[in-house]
Amino acid sequence: MILTFFTGFLSPAKIGITWTVFWYVAVAGIIYYLWFKNLVFQKVIYYARQLQLTQTDLAKLLPNLKESQVVPDPQKANFIAPLFNFPLQGLDILNNKLAKQAAQQGVKPFR
Repeated sequence: MILTFFTGFLSPAKIGITWTVFWYVAVAGIIYYLWFKNLVFQKVIYYARQLQLTQTDLAKLLPNLKESQVVPDPQKANFIAPLFNFPLQGLDILNNKLAKQAAQQGVKPFR
């Protein structure tokens, strides 16, 4: 967004104010979605590591897991959430289940 601001790629003079506003709002929405998905992913990985769960254990917690979906592996270094091969809904299910287990076992909350 900063790059488009300084280069004038999405300037209202070129594409009109309506399209400029649309693209800025669309990009802001995508950035927010990816940030939120990464935050939930980091919570899942944190709780899985604290509970010493494996990728197989996490897969067992998910109902109706498709073959194309790759479950996060808590044993590997993960810097960003899997963007395309694991849905936010699956991360949300894992987050809820792991947060309950962590609370029962006395694990400190994420951040």
